[in-house]
Amino acid sequence: MVVPNEPDKEWEDIVRRLRGSTDEAESAPVAKPHTFSPSAMQGPRDYTVAEEVVEEFQPPKPQPIATGNPRVLLSWTGVIGSVVVWLLAALLGMPLSWWLASLTIGAFLACALSLFFLLPRTREHLDQHGDGNYGDGAKL
Repeated sequence: MVVPNEPDKEWEDIVRRLRGSTDEAESAPVAKPHTFSPSAMQGPRDYTVAEEVVEEFQPPKPQPIATGNPRVLLSWTGVIGSVVVWLLAALLGMPLSWWLASLTIGAFLACALSLFFLLPRTREHLDQHGDGNYGDGAKL
């Protein structure tokens, strides 16, 4: 015959043994009557958080946008600027003159080619320290 409070007593004994000292853990089980008052019960959320020391975080100052390589900045300006000119002409329904169309197509191609040649030729830039740490990617 199983007594309904027996699992509760076993659980309380396990908790007592884990929280106590070595002598308490090796002692015989204690049979305590279980009380159902909410103030006596302790659950996983019945704890207080220790005071956390809040450090004042100072983020690093961002670099100015225009401090990059002038060739890269000019190339991106040419690629994006020529696309913007064509999109505005299409959205506003304005025809482009032959010289403006030729200039924007030439600027787009020249700047895209410049950006292509600025790409790194090897993968050595990924592992600058030689430690095999490739960040979030895998080396195949």
